[in-house]
Amino acid sequence: GQFLPDLQAHSPAMGQKDGEKWTAAVDLQPTLSKSDRLLDGAVVSGSLTLPDVPLWWPHTHGKPVTMPCQIDVQVDGQWHTLPAGHVGFRDLRVERGNGLVQFQVNGEPVFCRGACWTTDDLLRLHGDESALRRSLELARDAGLNMLRVGGTMAYESDAFYTLCDELGILVWQDFMFANMDYPVADEGFLANITREAEHQLQRLQTHPCVAAYCGSSEIEQQAAMLGLPASEWSNPFFDQLLPALCARWHAGVPYFRSSPSEGALPFHVATGIAHYYGVGAYKRPLADVKSAGVKFASECLGFSHVPDPETIALMMDGSTPPAHHPLWKARQPRDVGAGWDFEDTRDHYLRELFGVDAVTLRSHDPERYLAVSRVVPGEVMRRVFNEWRSPRNVCHGGIVWFWKDVWPGAGWGVVDSTGRPKASYWHLKRAWSPRSVGFTDEGLDGLHMHVVNEPAEPLEATLEFALYQHGRVQVASASAPITVPARGALTLSADALLGRFADTSCAYRFGPPPYDVAVVRLRAVDGALLSDDFHFPQGHGLPLQHDARLSGSAERMTDGRVRMTLQSETFVQSVSVECDGFVPNDAYFHLAPRTPRELVWHPSGDAARKFKAHVSALNLTDLLTLRVD
Repeated sequence: GQFLPDLQAHSPAMGQKDGEKWTAAVDLQPTLSKSDRLLDGAVVSGSLTLPDVPLWWPHTHGKPVTMPCQIDVQVDGQWHTLPAGHVGFRDLRVERGNGLVQFQVNGEPVFCRGACWTTDDLLRLHGDESALRRSLELARDAGLNMLRVGGTMAYESDAFYTLCDELGILVWQDFMFANMDYPVADEGFLANITREAEHQLQRLQTHPCVAAYCGSSEIEQQAAMLGLPASEWSNPFFDQLLPALCARWHAGVPYFRSSPSEGALPFHVATGIAHYYGVGAYKRPLADVKSAGVKFASECLGFSHVPDPETIALMMDGSTPPAHHPLWKARQPRDVGAGWDFEDTRDHYLRELFGVDAVTLRSHDPERYLAVSRVVPGEVMRRVFNEWRSPRNVCHGGIVWFWKDVWPGAGWGVVDSTGRPKASYWHLKRAWSPRSVGFTDEGLDGLHMHVVNEPAEPLEATLEFALYQHGRVQVASASAPITVPARGALTLSADALLGRFADTSCAYRFGPPPYDVAVVRLRAVDGALLSDDFHFPQGHGLPLQHDARLSGSAERMTDGRVRMTLQSETFVQSVSVECDGFVPNDAYFHLAPRTPRELVWHPSGDAARKFKAHVSALNLTDLLTLRVD
């Protein structure tokens, strides 16, 4: 016959590994729209074995390699090439012993971190591809390696998953069921949602980024919190039918009944999948994260994140509303029925970190209140992820609630509704870096420093540690060369590094605290700063520095970017820089005494426009202004 069948590939995105070879089964479905020689239901099947195929990795651990795929078909002696997109090969497993949830990609454990995804376009539900790329590249650049498309949201576009394939971002995919008792005993309803699940699985099976399927969001939790017995927490659709469909259409990808699930009560956090808000909504002390035993938090750490002034102004036609304004409070996220909102949660940790009453501060100095509030959630989340990423911790993943606000305000998003990163984004970027160092407070055992090296190459570096009193007097310091194996981690004791007693955790209290800021820096062999972290034993409420001697310089680079260098004679807390028309590679960072910090600014519009930046910090009274024509 004279016809060209339209063949659609149904090949799995990951092959089956056998020794050093990978085999992908390929099913081809001919569909003929204009011919009297229909091949209804015909399937052409085959297998292809590829030796030494390059593997797809999450970007934090390797290169997310995908390869173009095509199908060549001979019809009446003529060959026809049918493009079939890209295919990626990776081996994915989940270790579940002793209540663990540890994702392993190509045999390597992966600490999964990221955020619950929110649409780029609330009205259309799917953002256009260019907007999606900007948002997902911003996520990748933050060290995020997993996004959760939650059951309270909407299935994303094909472009979203294709970009996640390209950028090396794992996707935890919920089916769109949440919080309700669905009538699965109704035959018509069951047939409808079964078709929905099959359609989504057939659509997603070609994407190596898809790392997990989950039946629902909080259905089991909702039933348990209503006091129903365990027999009423789930039903055969989530327990039997959905996992069978996943095994049929996307074999090898793990399935979880609900998020959260698996504890004595579904919302208990020490077994299986947790929604961890102990630190956060439930106002537990920061030490709770050390004892909670979280194995994998598919949802955690929801805060009301205050955006930058430019975004706040969008709410009030260019002005900054007082914190008690009805519109400001209306846009504070809250749990339905709760007598508190997530600004109250943030204010709780403002008091815990800075030792200041939030109500008094916002009444007498609202600008200072907003400036301090911007950094509070980020400081809290950095400490949580320092604990979870330490080698001795049993947690293997944390997904923050959530990625992006849907309207201007102090919402849950770590990115605001315009796509501008909030302060918390920059804190998380440092906490999530593939090569990072972070403090944990081990009480009577002093401060510990944990170095993580996720790339495939060993890390040769120098670790520097210092204690400062009054923000400028160095009272102790030490450094040591270290070697961290590929995709490995290392823990060092500050006391051991110093070689003497310095009460590094201020736990013994034999007099006044010996310091107010501890600094650890991880430097490459060429001296470049890879990562740093800071510890505040007496809290973050440091006194103002009236003679900080903060200085800086800025120069335009040949490609239109601007290089800025900052340095201070004293410790500078939570440096923020305002500069219209340019986007920085870092913000809201601490600056150690006599330690230069380099920033690079990318023009967001016309590369030739003038550069004018105002530098401020929480413990400085004056602004520093830098200009480049």
